[in-house]
Amino acid sequence: MIKNRFVTALVVLFFATTCSTGTDSNVVSLSAESTTTSTIAEEDYPIVLTQCLNEEKGYDIVTPFDIQDLKTTISQLSTSKDEELQLGEDVNYCINKYNLWSDSSSQNPEELAKLYDENLELAKCLREKGINVPDPTQQEPKLDLSGLKSSKDSITPLLQECGWEK
Repeated sequence: MIKNRFVTALVVLFFATTCSTGTDSNVVSLSAESTTTSTIAEEDYPIVLTQCLNEEKGYDIVTPFDIQDLKTTISQLSTSKDEELQLGEDVNYCINKYNLWSDSSSQNPEELAKLYDENLELAKCLREKGINVPDPTQQEPKLDLSGLKSSKDSITPLLQECGWEK
């Protein structure tokens, strides 16, 4: 019984070493492919989106300076409702493909629930301090400060008073 296991192990080891690719890695692999995961910096998102739209969807968009520049450029691309819908689909394709602007770097429901709860409290605190901000939603747990007329510098102390950390 033990001898059969030993022989089987030797046969497997023999085939694994003779069928391997002769590289210096001394690692048996079922696939020659390797995958790498890269992280895209948020300031590069507009550039990545532009490259995707140009290379994969056939647009001819000039590389933007920043997100506002990209928004302006994209808003001027469509001349009809159909073009606008197609552009929206293409933008969503690129955003999803490269995981751009996702508020949940983790799909962990517990982390998303924690983020939602924290931002709900933050919104409440800001309203108590006179800043009118909407509550986040569970689908969009990030606090939306885009509609504020105050500058970021004037709001930052209030955010910190409410427990927000950079």
